[in-house]
Amino acid sequence: MKYLGKITLALIAAGTWWFAFLQEPEPDVFSGKPSHKIDYFLKSFDMLTLTLSGEPKQRIKADYMQHFSDDDSTEMTQPRMTMFSPGKPELHIKSETGYISSDGELILLNGAVNIKRAALKNIAPMTIDTHNLRVQLANDFVETDEFVKIKSGKNVIEGTGLQAHFREPINIKILNQARGTHEIN
Repeated sequence: MKYLGKITLALIAAGTWWFAFLQEPEPDVFSGKPSHKIDYFLKSFDMLTLTLSGEPKQRIKADYMQHFSDDDSTEMTQPRMTMFSPGKPELHIKSETGYISSDGELILLNGAVNIKRAALKNIAPMTIDTHNLRVQLANDFVETDEFVKIKSGKNVIEGTGLQAHFREPINIKILNQARGTHEIN
């Protein structure tokens, strides 16, 4: 009888251990891919790009910038871009958030985007309002598939989609449903 109690107790212990073993979660397996983690961040981010002759070409400022080590990308809040052209007014672009690709050649400006250029001799100041703008820095090219409104003086053009080169000569193209009003002097 004494042995029967010990055997029963041993069976209960073995059964409890076996039941606990079945309930144990599987260990996490490392996939080998780093997670999308911030490796550094900056407040009051300011980057200036120069031409080969040392003249300002583009400036990007943001209230906050964070860089990710896994894909070498950068995200920004309240980004503001300035494109410089010798002898011409600066072109100012701002948006709600932004993204810079790993090679630094593509910038995505997300949310509401506003582009402004001051007046030039006989040309009125210009503003462009749209959303979600893609900027290719190498050739000063911007594009969007969203609604666009361009104002220059009393002239207004609206439509869907935009492609624009802001390098001289400036070329702006509305892609679909273009309509507008033009004042003739």
